[in-house]
Amino acid sequence: MLVLGVGLLVPLLYGALSVMQVQAASYAATSAAREAARVHVTAAGPTQARRLARRAASIVLADAGIRAASVAIQCVGRCLAPGSRTDVTVSVDVALPLLPGRRSVRVSAVESMPVDRFRDSP
Repeated sequence: MLVLGVGLLVPLLYGALSVMQVQAASYAATSAAREAARVHVTAAGPTQARRLARRAASIVLADAGIRAASVAIQCVGRCLAPGSRTDVTVSVDVALPLLPGRRSVRVSAVESMPVDRFRDSP
């Protein structure tokens, strides 16, 4: 009974640990994408918007303990023009614990944020 219990408990704990790490990375990527999109649509100009959006995403990810991620920012319509939209995609590679060969799972989050219709054009 003891061998069977340990044999079932170890994989169950490993699975729970893996799922928790992937879920934490998913929450972090979603929050980073949302904050980057918010910062991007409120910036004064396109160059400043990209720089600040990447910085906002890196702060949110660092707060969650994630160091490496890719942030893609795409303007739909003319960038920062009233009525246009900004799409931000954040992708994070989550290393699975205790597996040889650095196996990982990629988690991505996409956030779309409209630029205010009453905003002045940059």
